[in-house]
Amino acid sequence: MSIAPTDPVFTSARDDAPRPSRNKAIARFVANRMALAGLVVVLLLFLMAIFAAQIAPHHPNNDIFRGMRGVGPSVEHPMGFDHLSRDLLSRVIYGTRTALIVGLLSSIISVVIGIIVGALAGYFGGWIDEVLSLLIDALMAFPLIALLIVLAAVLGPSLTTTVVVIGATVWARYARVVRAEVMSLRERDFVTAARALGALDWRIIWKHVVPNVLTSVIVLASLQVGAIIILESALSFLGLGVRPPTATWGGILSDGRAFILRYPHIAIFPGVMIVITVLAFNFIGDGLRDALDPHGRVAKMRK
Repeated sequence: MSIAPTDPVFTSARDDAPRPSRNKAIARFVANRMALAGLVVVLLLFLMAIFAAQIAPHHPNNDIFRGMRGVGPSVEHPMGFDHLSRDLLSRVIYGTRTALIVGLLSSIISVVIGIIVGALAGYFGGWIDEVLSLLIDALMAFPLIALLIVLAAVLGPSLTTTVVVIGATVWARYARVVRAEVMSLRERDFVTAARALGALDWRIIWKHVVPNVLTSVIVLASLQVGAIIILESALSFLGLGVRPPTATWGGILSDGRAFILRYPHIAIFPGVMIVITVLAFNFIGDGLRDALDPHGRVAKMRK
């Protein structure tokens, strides 16, 4: 008697352990007020980034108001002016676009690399696992910000460089989580049945194993977006991120550093935006973790 793919042996590995259904997961997330608040803030930030040209009252680079150098907030200009007499509110709004582009695109790159490396290491084991695990451990042991500074300095500052450099260096945490889960899943009955039916390894990995680790990856990715935004701000602050005069929160912070005593508002407002954005993504990540991973496996793997 042949075994059909729809038989219980092919059901998701989630059936082996109790997990919340989709409705229960949504209910858990909705019940988390901090997660909902974070989601609202992130949605507003996305709208701000998408419609920056319509929302910003002035051009972030070209509109220069003579005689307004470092002038503080007013009714007409709620965030005041920077050291070059540019409207600070407009620059902060455009900086939102840069932060979200880097945060999301770098996360996608790191997730893809992490899933590929972690799945291969966890499924095949042996020397493949040893080599890839050594690469993962070496990358996680190296000071990340130092590595980013070196790579950004070598490749030159730009938006593309920032996205690629960050995405290509922060994938190790995803690979570790995926590897641990795949090592457990490869021994489950549905994988054994797929092998018995002659399924190729690549098909088993991408069709049966990887879909069962996506929950943990989604939770971890939502928690890591804020960290990536901080990394982008750090690179821009050091002059190794996006080239000026493109508005970035880290770049505005760097501009205000020399005038922190005379014009503190230049550094305060982008700093507040970074804090709010990172907190919002962290709240969403915590909410997703509680909703999708109630047993706390992701939290344990992050330690």
